[in-house]
Amino acid sequence: MTKSKIIPLNFVGKGHLSSHYDCDILRSGRKTLAIHVKHRKVEVRSPFYASKSEIRKFLENNNAWIHQRLNEESLRYEESLRIEKGRKILFRARELEIVFREGRNQRVLIEGGQFVIQGHKLTAAKAKVQVEDYLIDKASEYLLPRAQALAVHLGVNKRLKEIKLRKTKSKWGHCTSAGIIQFNWLIMLAPFAIIDYMITHEVCHLIYMDHSRRYWELIDSICPNSEAYVSWLKEHEHRLWF
Repeated sequence: MTKSKIIPLNFVGKGHLSSHYDCDILRSGRKTLAIHVKHRKVEVRSPFYASKSEIRKFLENNNAWIHQRLNEESLRYEESLRIEKGRKILFRARELEIVFREGRNQRVLIEGGQFVIQGHKLTAAKAKVQVEDYLIDKASEYLLPRAQALAVHLGVNKRLKEIKLRKTKSKWGHCTSAGIIQFNWLIMLAPFAIIDYMITHEVCHLIYMDHSRRYWELIDSICPNSEAYVSWLKEHEHRLWF
């Protein structure tokens, strides 16, 4: 796969939408043109033989969709979680204001509509570490015992060898055939119903190491309407990662 760049690309598409953006062209042996918008960047995946004029025309024909996706990506970026004074944090489905408070004791408090991070001479970097420690502690207190209890309830506690807590780039949880379950401790920012669904999702993999009909039937016997929890995560997960 080779890569070239066209900058800038200016179009007036349907609905008189105008857009000005940089675009990467990735050429390969594929047979069709495709557009991907990710992290506020436009990428065209193109066959080797497609000319720049064909690519420009393809972009022009899809300009309204590109415009919509760029706006959505911009909004997601603005909503993304950054542990900084005055910004918003989505905690248990409530939007709270991040407040830094001077104090010798390091702690995190929820007070009304505020997510209070207390510490000595706080900086954004220090506050981030405190929030990480807070969420790891909460995950240890909540995720581990509930996952173990569910494994006992389902009769698979002997298959559960270890539970790990790890911040990952994209996954909320993972279960291996060796009986090791891993949870992303950032899930502790989510509502408890979502956390319980994630526990159920991974523990049930100790019985079915796939996403078959039997697996989802088992999930729904424990967490009815699991589709709602999956949808919530898809809609809000960009606000839980930092």
